[in-house]
Amino acid sequence: MLVRPFTLIAPFMAVMFGSLFQLAVYNEISTFWLHFSTILFASLAMASAQAVGQIMNQVEDVEIDKENGKIYRPIVSGEISQEKAQVAALFFSIFATLIAYSINIVYGSFIVILLLAGIFYNLEPFRLKKRLWLNTGSLAISRGLLPMPAAWSIFGNVWDATPWLVGSIIGLWVLGWQNTKDINDMEGDKKYGIMTPVVYHGVKGLTRIIIFLSFLSFAMLAIYLKSGLLSPAMSALFILSIPTLWMIYKISRGDFSRISLENNELWAAFYLTLAGFYILSATVYLIRPYITLFS
Repeated sequence: MLVRPFTLIAPFMAVMFGSLFQLAVYNEISTFWLHFSTILFASLAMASAQAVGQIMNQVEDVEIDKENGKIYRPIVSGEISQEKAQVAALFFSIFATLIAYSINIVYGSFIVILLLAGIFYNLEPFRLKKRLWLNTGSLAISRGLLPMPAAWSIFGNVWDATPWLVGSIIGLWVLGWQNTKDINDMEGDKKYGIMTPVVYHGVKGLTRIIIFLSFLSFAMLAIYLKSGLLSPAMSALFILSIPTLWMIYKISRGDFSRISLENNELWAAFYLTLAGFYILSATVYLIRPYITLFS
């Protein structure tokens, strides 16, 4: 409960399938199994970096969590002290950093940047969480833009355009849908001066912004494809417009009912669709030779 494991699926998949994507593009797919242990530990390092952010968020927001009725969280419920939670965050930070730098200096630097993003988001004097659009913007960079280039850097050239282009699409999509985590927390956030987009714009205003950013992310994909910056195979990412449309339907209806995974259905759909970007990117390159063979 402290690390919120459901939220770690997407960063784990980002590295597991992001590295698979890079190897498929380089026609070096056999490397995946030869170095699977490296990829597995790199994936765990990325997930651990996100776990640190989840822990720090709970350490800093005990009173806000109480106000928002999150009595199931382990610090609020008294199952673990803030001090022990901080020790856990330190453990995951050290684990992620050591593993990442043992892989290579570029991947290690990415992990440090992501850990710093968690610090800037949660801790004073930065505390980006309370600063309008800097909060979601910082998460769009750390959880949307950077994971694909980070995964690419394990075996590939980090300056290749492809991971940054795909990362920019994901980042823009995350900029919109990351806000779903805050919808059920409006009252507590407002009381404690946490100016999230939903607090400032209201649900209806935020819904319009999310719909616009969703359209813009897939429009960006279309532009990249049309200009030849991305391979035509990447048009498969348009499949993710289907769950996005379902999410737009849910948010337009004002359906924010909680589920057993802690937050609302849109929050769960956000993380699953986010993982889908990485899974689809790798899959289309894995099956492309077979499509060519039978065409």
